[in-house]
Amino acid sequence: MINSSVTKIILKNEFLFDISGGIFFKNRKTLIISDLHLGKGTSLIRKGIYFPPYDFNETIVKLKKLIEKFNPSTVISLGDNFHDNLTINNMPKEQINEITKITNKIKFIWINGNHDNKLVNKKRVGGKFFEILELDKFSFSHIKTKKINKFEFSGHYHPKTFLKINNLRYYFKCFILGENYCILPAFGHYTGGLDVKSNLIKQNIKNKDKLLILGKRKIIEKDYT
Repeated sequence: MINSSVTKIILKNEFLFDISGGIFFKNRKTLIISDLHLGKGTSLIRKGIYFPPYDFNETIVKLKKLIEKFNPSTVISLGDNFHDNLTINNMPKEQINEITKITNKIKFIWINGNHDNKLVNKKRVGGKFFEILELDKFSFSHIKTKKINKFEFSGHYHPKTFLKINNLRYYFKCFILGENYCILPAFGHYTGGLDVKSNLIKQNIKNKDKLLILGKRKIIEKDYT
């Protein structure tokens, strides 16, 4: 259980943080994820950088397991859903079918990210696309904004941090949780992460924020400082 005062707004509204990197909003039966980067392996191969092109299957299997776990009526994916604007266009029919099996069954909302803001052939994958989505007191965007009147969920930065184990540093993905925002870790299989102490992330968060670290068996809470 997460007990810090910073997270009270989250707990009050029944948000459950999952070790996969997703969040389940119980009151709305809504699953929130970010930065799937579907098709990254194939995209890199097209550019002459060889990566085993199996990340799509790994990410989709992970998503299916999370959907099975929480049985949401809605999924909100916070941008960089596809690795580049031509990803859908270049996807084989089998992969498109795997996506539409999900989007035909569940209300699926795609937030546009910087990697897929001019996505070609959106209709092939189903769901609805938004730049920013606002629901009641909550906002869902790809990149954190300066909003102060809503609690904002975003992604983009792929945050990660380290834990010291036997005097060695091991890096793990993490949520960054502030008083009026939450930055989600990247959900995709080939997505990696950016250290929360990097200058880019430092400019967007506060020292009193909390890190919710995706450990091997449980989520670990740690002060940002």
